[in-house]
Amino acid sequence: MKVLKKIGKVLACIVLIVAILLLIGLNCKTVLAARKNADVIAAAKPFEELMIPEGVQIVGLGEASHGCIEFQESKLDVLKMLVEKYDYRAIAIEADFNDCLAINAYIQGGEGDARSLVNDLSFVIYHTQQMADLVEWMRTYNATASEDKKLRFYGFDMQNPEKGVPFLLSYLEEHAISDCETTNLQLLADEERSESLSEADVSNIRSELDAIRKALEAAEQDLATVYAGKAVENIHTALDYYMLDYTEMNDFRDTAMAANVSWLLELEKKIGTGKLMLAGHNGHTGIKGETAFTKVTMGGVLKEQYGDAYYSLGTDFFKGDANIRVDGTQDYQRKDFYVTTADPMAYQAKYQEGQRYVLDFTSLDETGDKAVYDMVHGNLTMGTLGEGFATYYYLVHPSYRFSMAPVDLYDGMLFYYEVHAIQPEF
Repeated sequence: MKVLKKIGKVLACIVLIVAILLLIGLNCKTVLAARKNADVIAAAKPFEELMIPEGVQIVGLGEASHGCIEFQESKLDVLKMLVEKYDYRAIAIEADFNDCLAINAYIQGGEGDARSLVNDLSFVIYHTQQMADLVEWMRTYNATASEDKKLRFYGFDMQNPEKGVPFLLSYLEEHAISDCETTNLQLLADEERSESLSEADVSNIRSELDAIRKALEAAEQDLATVYAGKAVENIHTALDYYMLDYTEMNDFRDTAMAANVSWLLELEKKIGTGKLMLAGHNGHTGIKGETAFTKVTMGGVLKEQYGDAYYSLGTDFFKGDANIRVDGTQDYQRKDFYVTTADPMAYQAKYQEGQRYVLDFTSLDETGDKAVYDMVHGNLTMGTLGEGFATYYYLVHPSYRFSMAPVDLYDGMLFYYEVHAIQPEF
């Protein structure tokens, strides 16, 4: 027994020593990154001087974390710039297409209030004042804009099929389409349902969706009908998604989101200026995956499809707090986690006005900007926080940092020195 206790103590000491060494190693990386770099500072531009290259149709704004105020505020900053300088008329966020229809109706002058509407979104990360401010700005803008200048708010995701049901039921009622069965479709949106849908349930839902689609094809092709058709398609896609193995879901999701973006762009070519702003995690808007497990990214599909017409603007920060769902708990919990990314480029934001700056990689000159050019073309440590974190992640370097060449991921980046946690309601 005494021998076992001694072995246990030895193992505990070994674990403690390894943990301490890991922490020291990670902190050393942060210390080494915290050095002033005159070349980067000289090449840095204030956010207001960001220039979107000619011919760009889609600007994908990424965020290193969903849980930071600065990244949510950047959505509105970039949208204002694109609207005022580049004649953009639409933004699509990383949320279900169907989930965003109510917000789009609100900014067109519909009833409700911005804070309640963002709090109704499925993703808690958007239940913030910053998102409400974005929606309210769009509504205020539309109030005095001519019909051809009005803005639109979309979602490009497809993970919440139940969100399309109320819209479709309302559409069918308003258009006096009474011969479409919706019993199983309503089951999909039943919040009291405790059991998972059976294969028969899913099959019946698909049959009802197909009947609704046929009714839509015969209806007047106004914008409401177009949205209803996309709602039907998005539910079908989501049902496919949830039938997949976990290892297949990520690639399927990003491919489906890219298809939604393409659909939105084609719609904007018909009713707007043919330009679209996206806002989502760096891991989706980036041109390549940040880890070995992400083979496909939405941004990569869009870059392959549209070439230079897709501009990926990534983000990163050097230190700060992010509000993230706590991993490993049975009930839903969120917590503020303090992290440092060890990103030497982000550290240079410390010396910029407002402690942020932009860098357009496409305009860097290999000769005149050689030092910075070499930095962004070489592997750099950057931050990436998903919607899930736990204290022990601090001991697992790849859980919130990765090393890649920035130019392999983005066409440009927006850097912050310090970020602060959002305060979502849930």
